[in-house]
Amino acid sequence: MPADGRALTRRSGFILTALLTLLAALLGSFSGLGRIDQTLYDRAQSLIEQPAQANIILVAIDDDSIAALGRWPWKRQVHAALLDKLREARAVGLDLIFSEADRDDPAADAALAQAIRAHGRVVLPIVLNNLNAAARFQAPLPALARSAAEMGFINIPVDKDGVVRRTAWQRTIDDSLWTHFSLAMLRAGGQRDQAERFRAARKDQGTELIPFAGPPGHYPAVAYRDVIDGRIPPSRFRDQYVIVGSWATGLTDTFPTPVSHHASGMAGMEILANLLQAAAQDRALRTASPWQGALACALPVLLLCLLMRHGSPKLSLALNGALLILVLPVTALLLRYGQIWFPPSAALFSLALCYPIWSWRSQEAVLHYMDDELKRLRKEYAPVLDQRSAALLLGHRSVEDRLSQFRRALALVRNLRQVLTDGLNGLPDATLVFDQDGLVQFRNRAAAQFFRQLKLRPPHAGQPLDDMLTPLQVSAAMRERIAGFTVEAATKAPRSGWSVEVETRICHSKDVIFKCAPIHSGEGQFVGTIMTLSDISEIRHAERQREETLRFISHDMRAPQNSILALVAMHESDPAGQDQTATLQRIAQLSRRTLDLVDGFVQLTRAESMKIHLTSLDMADLLREVCDDFWGPSRERGIAIEVREPLPPAFVMADQTLLRRAIANLLDNAIKYSPRDSRIVCTIEAEPTQWRLSIADQGPGIAANEQERIFQPFVRVASAAQSDAGGAGLGLAFVRTVAERHQGQALVRSTPGQGSVFTLRLPRQEP
Repeated sequence: MPADGRALTRRSGFILTALLTLLAALLGSFSGLGRIDQTLYDRAQSLIEQPAQANIILVAIDDDSIAALGRWPWKRQVHAALLDKLREARAVGLDLIFSEADRDDPAADAALAQAIRAHGRVVLPIVLNNLNAAARFQAPLPALARSAAEMGFINIPVDKDGVVRRTAWQRTIDDSLWTHFSLAMLRAGGQRDQAERFRAARKDQGTELIPFAGPPGHYPAVAYRDVIDGRIPPSRFRDQYVIVGSWATGLTDTFPTPVSHHASGMAGMEILANLLQAAAQDRALRTASPWQGALACALPVLLLCLLMRHGSPKLSLALNGALLILVLPVTALLLRYGQIWFPPSAALFSLALCYPIWSWRSQEAVLHYMDDELKRLRKEYAPVLDQRSAALLLGHRSVEDRLSQFRRALALVRNLRQVLTDGLNGLPDATLVFDQDGLVQFRNRAAAQFFRQLKLRPPHAGQPLDDMLTPLQVSAAMRERIAGFTVEAATKAPRSGWSVEVETRICHSKDVIFKCAPIHSGEGQFVGTIMTLSDISEIRHAERQREETLRFISHDMRAPQNSILALVAMHESDPAGQDQTATLQRIAQLSRRTLDLVDGFVQLTRAESMKIHLTSLDMADLLREVCDDFWGPSRERGIAIEVREPLPPAFVMADQTLLRRAIANLLDNAIKYSPRDSRIVCTIEAEPTQWRLSIADQGPGIAANEQERIFQPFVRVASAAQSDAGGAGLGLAFVRTVAERHQGQALVRSTPGQGSVFTLRLPRQEP
């Protein structure tokens, strides 16, 4: 992608990230999105149930108590009797309104006041006229109020959906501070310091979420009747906070709560018990402040956007789903252990919005990039892409149309790549492509064939340059020099035409030219090096042959001719003083030597360059025929040629003419260099994959340091020169050439003074 395109993509990513983060922060600052968050809060409350505090017990005015004690309202002496039964309680909260005097029995109020005063730890309720803006309140009868240990309001705020989720802990009326009924019970029960600490941490006119400990029926309850009748002993209430309230049908004030999904609601006295436990345990739930909500919503959105910038679509979708799933458990955990409620709907909505909007932005960026690249391809390869497509009703703006165009462009790129690959594979020289780190990325067919011919494993993708050069037996200094070429190539400017080459010898005596040139991308960036290995062994061999030919003509051919001319000149200058017969014999000998030189040179040249015709031959038959051919010359010198019969049938695929002459050269050399009345032994033995033909003589032998040289053209070792057997030093060179062209070997094993054994190894014919 061009630099300006990449900058535009990055800029749009930053802008979109900022917008999504700001939107999430804005939604989070609203402290919830209404009914959705209320429903989620109710479900979360149901999941964080806690054990009921052990010292809270309810005394319920239930239907059975109404049936036993008479219809409501009861005489206030009954309540006085109840307080006597509850004398060991830590505090007693009467969730009953005593705002009117008993007109039928004025002594009843006095009896209840006396019982309250005698108990000393009774809390009576007051009712505020308006919890949100309290101006006055309804108090108990003055006599009862004076007798009570504490008083507190019992008003419960109800949300718009009719569910009780919050409470007010304190209100100020005419400069007088009134606290909730549950805090008054704590003070009456001797926990004044705890009540004061809890109250001081609350806002005067604010409300907080109620940390419900459990669903309806979570706290232990006993029937009012059972307490009055003594079925429950007073000791049951020792050190207990006792809340007395109505539970009977038609009398109780029942409210829907977050934890009362499976019931018709929760009685007011149970709500008071939950509030009492919360105050005693210093637990109060609060809704996150606007800045906290904004931060809680913005952080996951920001994290997701940052991850989506570098992640694949599949990974981005998985991360988005994971964050969406984690929001609710994290919210519930914060509510349970952090006692703070983060409304999750804003975060859920923002996260759910991220992926489609980010995908839209990514798709637009990809389409923009595709358009730019298609324009470049049309410009650079206009003849190839100049195809007229049918006009579309909506133009060429759809994703499918872009994909169709991009598929055509990719087909062009693949075609161009195939053309490049075919072009590299069509090169006759071994060609390798290396990346910036010097690792092989491509090799052509010629490179694979080149290494296989050397019996080496062809280079593979990812192989370092030095690991490729080491098996070729390139010297350390040359390897370092070639590696330096690849480093130098990275510094060259695009289209500079720079290249460098160096010649060296590798394994199997191959002469190779290494040539390096840099590769640059369309933007001019260095991306690698191309290296060719040109095998010039045949060229160097031809040059050596030319030098040998020139030497042959200038020396070996001229020497006999000069001798002939000298003899002729001597005969012309003094015909009478020269023995004509001896002169003619000498001239004939020199002429035969010249002919032998020419014949040997021609045969060697033919063996090196002529096309061989392979046929199935039996080396044993050829050996017998050659031995028969040399029966005469060997008999003249008294040399016995022994063929170790029976010879095995030794079938090979070979050129009959060349192989016959090679065996003849070996046998001829053995006769030339063997002393008179000696013996030559010819054998053929089988090896696992080859036939071994050996010719052993009893000649002077060859020194170890000369055994390899005797197979080179025009080389005659010291022992051969001393024997004066003649020859130009081409016979054994012919033998080795024939052996190598048949994928065989020509070897010698010799000890000076003990003769020599020449061996010809050829591959066995496949059955």
